[in-house]
Amino acid sequence: MNEEQAMLRDSLIGRLASHTSDTAWEALSEAGVCGLCVSEELGGLGLTAADAAPVMEAVGEHCLATPFLETAVIAARLLTLARCPAGDGVLRAIAGGARVAIAGLEPNLRGDLRAHRGGGWAISGTARVVLDAGDARFVIVIAPHGDAPAVFLLDVEADCTRHSFPTIDGRSAADLTFDHAPATLIIEDAAALLAPVSDEAVACLAVEAAALMRRLVRDTGNYAKQCEQFGQSIAGFQVVQHRLVDMHIHARRAEAIARQAMAALTGTEAERVRAVSAAKVTIGQAGRYIGQQAVQLHGGMGMTMVLIVGRWFKRLTVIEGELGSTDDHLHHYAATSTS
Repeated sequence: MNEEQAMLRDSLIGRLASHTSDTAWEALSEAGVCGLCVSEELGGLGLTAADAAPVMEAVGEHCLATPFLETAVIAARLLTLARCPAGDGVLRAIAGGARVAIAGLEPNLRGDLRAHRGGGWAISGTARVVLDAGDARFVIVIAPHGDAPAVFLLDVEADCTRHSFPTIDGRSAADLTFDHAPATLIIEDAAALLAPVSDEAVACLAVEAAALMRRLVRDTGNYAKQCEQFGQSIAGFQVVQHRLVDMHIHARRAEAIARQAMAALTGTEAERVRAVSAAKVTIGQAGRYIGQQAVQLHGGMGMTMVLIVGRWFKRLTVIEGELGSTDDHLHHYAATSTS
């Protein structure tokens, strides 16, 4: 991270300190970073997903549930790669703070989605666990078409039924059922473009997770200094000190591998794929260890909603399974390393 990125990160951390998840997106919009991956001619900053690290760090530092990854990175990158009139209109809206939901990016969440063509394109079927579908102005749907996935753009008022529910990390999601919903084709044969965009999203998740872990280690250490047992701070117990050191080591590993994944986004395809899968495996393992130790060291309070440690742990748990599980990426890394 260069000096300018570090300044942006620190500025956003300060700006977001007084915000909750309900107001964080508006704060990011006011800061002008929602259009980070939107070209300058369309009102954005004209940067790449690799430049999103400062924002993801700030979001992770405060464990804020925002649609930044889905809207400002995934949607903006897909629409930028497509570059069509309908997509350009949505890109302008993103730069202005509009939210875009992503349905079907992960194959196992596409359900029975299918695209069909009559007088125009239409989508039918159900997309599972579409984050922030209730607040989005647009929905990007990845649906099978022939032997390859295709990318479609739908208005939020498209013919669909929503089954909304909260997620364990404080966000809202919905299962969207489409019934011949009118759609605009953005990318017809999208397999070659979805892979790098998914890798960019995983690298961003790794940066967020590393920031979460760093904050969780710091807060747990401070709690250990304040909590007393047998007349002394538990931070003075050797077993607690060893756990805190192990947590710190895991957090540093996660931070290093996240930066490596971000750097690899501008490298070759082979470098990008291996670095991203290695990062996802590392943050999955490190996040689970740090989260479990933090909850244990906080004692019974760690299992309640009184302390924020529970929210941090829940977010790390969701990240572990998001965009491919630890096992999925471990197998993927092994396959790409031997090919």
